[in-house]
Amino acid sequence: MNKWQQGAVTVLLLAEMAVLSIPAVRAGTGMGTGSGQGIALGNRPGMLLAAGTILLVTSGSALVTAWLRPQARTWLATFSGAHAAAAGLGWAHGLPLLTLVSILTVALVPAVVLLPGQRSQ
Repeated sequence: MNKWQQGAVTVLLLAEMAVLSIPAVRAGTGMGTGSGQGIALGNRPGMLLAAGTILLVTSGSALVTAWLRPQARTWLATFSGAHAAAAGLGWAHGLPLLTLVSILTVALVPAVVLLPGQRSQ
């Protein structure tokens, strides 16, 4: 992975972690309780929190691996599997935030990582 790919993966993973931490912060402060949760959180905030936590851990470990071993590609299998499962959970339980974030991330991160780097001159 060259520097721009590493930077793009870092931005994508940090953006995903920021978006997925919103339900955790809302649940911790009590803002996510009650009937006025909004459609993005769905009617199962516990499911969103649990799946979001799994994705946060997976994305965090992918971020560390991308920086410590930039030539490694094996982490993409675990990353893609966890995100595909979370997208399925989000779809099945009516959680559009989880589904959207999972699908976008599982499509963009492997695409950026697997792009061929620039050849040496």
